[in-house]
Amino acid sequence: MKKMEKKYIPLAQFFETCTQGTFTLTYEEIQNIMGHELPNAAYLNVSWWKKTKAPSTHFFAWINCDYYVTNVTLGHSVTFSCAEQDVVSDDKPQSTYITRPIEANDARAYINLQEELFAQSPFGYYTPQERNLTVQQVRKTIADWRKDKTSTILICIYNGQFAGYTMLLGNTASRTKHIANVRIAIHNDFQQKGLATVLLKEAEKWARTNGISRLEASVTITNTIAHHLFDKLNYSKEGTRTQAIKIDEQFVDEVLYSKIF
Repeated sequence: MKKMEKKYIPLAQFFETCTQGTFTLTYEEIQNIMGHELPNAAYLNVSWWKKTKAPSTHFFAWINCDYYVTNVTLGHSVTFSCAEQDVVSDDKPQSTYITRPIEANDARAYINLQEELFAQSPFGYYTPQERNLTVQQVRKTIADWRKDKTSTILICIYNGQFAGYTMLLGNTASRTKHIANVRIAIHNDFQQKGLATVLLKEAEKWARTNGISRLEASVTITNTIAHHLFDKLNYSKEGTRTQAIKIDEQFVDEVLYSKIF
């Protein structure tokens, strides 16, 4: 693959997984995939999208996968077509997703996603509006985690939408730096697509790369879907935390899982 600016690499990964002949992405969806804002030229000039000459490199994200820009509605959407595929047109790509580390520009979308997940899930620790995170707080946390390399958030973008994430919470103490707690959440609109499995496997890759050899997870005893996920990926049950969480005025136990690499 020809070199391009780092911020366009997630977009290139997205096109690598596309199998559809023709589809349209909004500007917001493209920026969701990238984790970065598009430059002003992308809003002002159709030529920015259709150029294929140096010194620009952004177009390699789709050209290297044999996709070409066929239509641009400035500031709104871009239509891509693949010369190698039978031309089957649709408004959206089909079942195309990527996972990537969270970026500072994702802070607002991440907060919104969390609030929706808090409202949907009966198993989480927080209720809606309880955390009151700010964009500045999230951006600072991202910056701190990148320095420590013990914690991270991996975002899943499905057809240009924020679908879910996995969070790895590590330790800075030298004797426990090899351990991280893993949490996974998938939006209801993107359930039963295998994304939780994808995110957990990506979390394991990140852990290995960053010197973490033990992952831990706490799962409420009633969360059968999560139990199936951790069992499927060969996590071990280590015990039960009695009355670990209180949901609707009822105490609920948690099962402790772990995996050692």
